[in-house]
Amino acid sequence: MKKHSLFKVIGITIIVAVLLTWIFPITYFGYSLTEEARSQVGLFELFSMGPVVFYYFGSIIFYVLAIGGFYGVLHSIDGYRNLLDKIVDKFKGKENIFLIVVMVLFALIASMAGITTGLLFLFPLIISIILLMGYNKQTAALVTIGSVAVGLIGTTVSATNINVIVGILGLDFSSELLTKAIILIIGLVLLIFNTLSYAKKHKNNKEDKNDDELELPTSKDSKKRSWPIVLIIDLILIIMILASISWDTVLGVELFNNIHENVMNFEVGDFAIFGKILGENNTVAFGKWTLIEYTLLVTLGAGLISLLYKKSLNKFIKAFYEGMKKAFKPALLIFFAYIVLVITATHPVLLAIFEPILTATSGFNVFTMSIVAFISSIFNIETYYTASAVLPYVTSIISDTSTYPLIAIVWQAMYGLAALVAPTSLVLIATLSYLNISFWQWLKASWKLILEILVALLLIFTILILI
Repeated sequence: MKKHSLFKVIGITIIVAVLLTWIFPITYFGYSLTEEARSQVGLFELFSMGPVVFYYFGSIIFYVLAIGGFYGVLHSIDGYRNLLDKIVDKFKGKENIFLIVVMVLFALIASMAGITTGLLFLFPLIISIILLMGYNKQTAALVTIGSVAVGLIGTTVSATNINVIVGILGLDFSSELLTKAIILIIGLVLLIFNTLSYAKKHKNNKEDKNDDELELPTSKDSKKRSWPIVLIIDLILIIMILASISWDTVLGVELFNNIHENVMNFEVGDFAIFGKILGENNTVAFGKWTLIEYTLLVTLGAGLISLLYKKSLNKFIKAFYEGMKKAFKPALLIFFAYIVLVITATHPVLLAIFEPILTATSGFNVFTMSIVAFISSIFNIETYYTASAVLPYVTSIISDTSTYPLIAIVWQAMYGLAALVAPTSLVLIATLSYLNISFWQWLKASWKLILEILVALLLIFTILILI
């Protein structure tokens, strides 16, 4: 395995982003396309971007560290290995069913609830089970990364994933819902087929074993109960899903907004007791939760598990800290990925590249739009920045609003595809780092899937534009 492959790839991406600021002028769209003088990123400016990343995007870094701490606590408890062994034994001879269930479940959660980075919480659990079943690390990566990416590609009703895109294009969240569902199903079929084919070839293959195999929890007491772990993990997942579904925006349900308002305004005397305890300016209703709330939830879950297993405070702190140390590398990679976003956000040069591509043909062109959406996703990382950096300009050069629903599908689908291959994809680099898989090993295992999804998407886009 090539050492530090992920750091090298993200480092190259940062260098490319910096070089673009030296080559292209600042270009942005307000009421018209505006081009200004070049604003090159210098060495000291590059290093000054670190604090900016922590200020604006530190929540994802702390979330990853909290996940590490959570599993550090689990690894210190005998019941966790017992749980893993029970699941592996239950699916003995039916391992494919387990893989399929996980892929479908994760894709649906990502598609409907918009939980993508949040699903990293379950990745260590699922990965451990897959490895104990005799599969290699690449199979575990295909199941986890692949399912989240497919859910992004086929986003259906999640406002978290598509609110900026539909907002800029002036669309309804239910626009082309059937098409999105078809894309989700096709993506899932391709993912399941490729993953099961790869898994069959590499299961229990000693040649796939590496010296740096993932450390799995050991079992010391086979009689130790595991139900508290199941209960806490299930509760965390259920709360995450409920707290991320766009109840008001998409479903028109105001229940959770009303509950939040009543709780925060509940007064004892003239004192809003819950508002002050929870933080009246930093608390949001279900349907609007972010990684900040997830981090608190995961940390509290770790503490509750420690209490249920009667661990001392010192042992809890030690286990949580040890887990955080193992999560440091994925968190650091995510930090560097956001450096790319800060560069492109503070030095917007991408439109200078995209403008000749988008105007190479008159009107809407599936292929040029797909290229622009894919590249924008690599450098802008989040859907908000990916869409807002380019789509306002797209609406100025494409007056046919009947094509806007397809444009929205193209942008969301290509963003999801980038999650499978972009060195700035948070789920991708965090998972590969956790599994000690190099970027090149990942491409070797996933290139067929990536190519097949790309071809399928372009065919679907072409058919839609012809209808």
